[in-house]
Order: sequence, then C-alpha cells, then structure tokens
Amino acid sequence: MPELPEVEVIRKELIPLLTGQILGTPRIFWPKSFINDATESISGKSVSDIGRQGKYLVIILSSGYLVVHLRMTGQLMVVNEKPSEKKHLQVVIPMKSGKYLVYFDSRKFGRIIHVDDLKTVLKNTGVDALSPEFTPELFRMMLKKKNRMIKSFLMDQSQIAGLGNIYVDESLFRSGIHPKMISSRISAKKVDKLFNAIRDTLRNSIGKMGTTISDYKTTGGGFGGYQNYLQVYGKAGKPCPVCGTVIRKIRMNNRGTHFCPACQKLRRVKR
Repeated sequence: MPELPEVEVIRKELIPLLTGQILGTPRIFWPKSFINDATESISGKSVSDIGRQGKYLVIILSSGYLVVHLRMTGQLMVVNEKPSEKKHLQVVIPMKSGKYLVYFDSRKFGRIIHVDDLKTVLKNTGVDALSPEFTPELFRMMLKKKNRMIKSFLMDQSQIAGLGNIYVDESLFRSGIHPKMISSRISAKKVDKLFNAIRDTLRNSIGKMGTTISDYKTTGGGFGGYQNYLQVYGKAGKPCPVCGTVIRKIRMNNRGTHFCPACQKLRRVKR
C-alpha cells in the first residue's frame, strides 16, 4: 500500500498536470471506485490545488474535493488520449483540455470520493507525519498518554497519519527502539530520536520517489528508488547493516515486522 512518501510523490507530479483543469463527467467502470457524496457532480468544476493528509490525496476543486485513497494497487495518471477499455481501468475523468485523468486499480480496493466537506472522509485521520503541527512536544505528549506497543501506535492512522509498515520498521531501527516497546515508557531522548528518524526517513524516501516493493508506480509509470536504501524492512535473515546481527521478522497485528534484536533490545524501564 502506498504510504506517505509515495502519495506525496504522486501529489507533486499531479500539481502541474491537473491544476487549472476543468473536469467533465466521469466514466466509471467499477461502481465502488468512484463515490459521489457531494451535492453536485464534478462536471464543470476546476482543480484549484492538490493536497495530502497522511495516505489520502486531496484534489481541491473550485467547490468540493476529490479524496483519493489508493489502497494497495491504485494508480492515477493523466493521459493525452481517450483510453480504451483495458484491464484494471476503473475510472476515466475527461477534461476540457482534451486530456484525461484515469484511475487503474487491479484489486479494486482504492476509492475516489467526491465530497463537499473534507471532514466527511478525514474526520478520524490524525496529524500528518510531515505537517508543521506534528512537533517533538506533541509526539512526546501523545506517547505518554498511551500504553501501547510503539509499532501498533505508529501504525494507527487516527493518531499519526501517513506511516505504514515500511517506514515504521525503518524509523524504529534508526532510533534503536524495539517494536514491542510500550509507548509511554520510552524516554524523552529516545522519543526525540524517533521523531527525527520518522521525518528524515519519510523525506529521504520522497527524494528517491518513494519505495516500490510490488505495485507502487509514479503517475508516469516509473518506479520508486528508496527500496535500495532500506535497512531492515524485507531484510529478514540478512545481517544488520550496523552490527551484523541477523535481522528478525515477527508478526504484530497480522503484519510482518522487521528489526535487529541487538540494536533494538526490548528493555525493561523502571517507572
């Protein structure tokens, strides 16, 4: 599933392609892929800007919004010619310029939702992991209030939006924190280190156009490059790049979790 860096790459690519475009009536090949929860159609509305909240892409219209969640295999593209009905094509939105915004999704889990108010979709979405509102002070306060395993907390989109399996594993490794460590018991020094690891990892991935493990592609059909810089994710059985200890993979919340048992020891902290 695309995480924050992948969605941010797509957002940046779409801004010059969509801003100012006037949309027409969408053609929908899979009914659940496009949901109109707004009072009007998107036809005749122009694209003002493109934003993002966590893993959600927000296409800001002259009135209303298109909120896009790519899920596992969704891909948005702008093409110059009307696409033929081909495999995995779920939505086609014509534009007055003669171009088309097209949405492909092989597994059909993604959604494009047309709403009048962003809160309709994003009301339960937490602070964006790269927003100015997400500060070390806020992060410390959030962790102190919760007695949860740190990986489970970081994966919770209602707390911090945008983090997924890849970047949580990488950030915890960079900060030397075991994924099962209880959030409220992490020292302030370690919390600050984790905060910086999260931001640096996300920004570094954006700079490499995201991470392509299986399905993620940019709007132009290209691949990300950050998979070549991952230190623990997907490296089970290989030596830790820091100490040489074999990287382990365990299951947490039905998700594979990668860590170095030497660099990320599960320490008992006296309260």
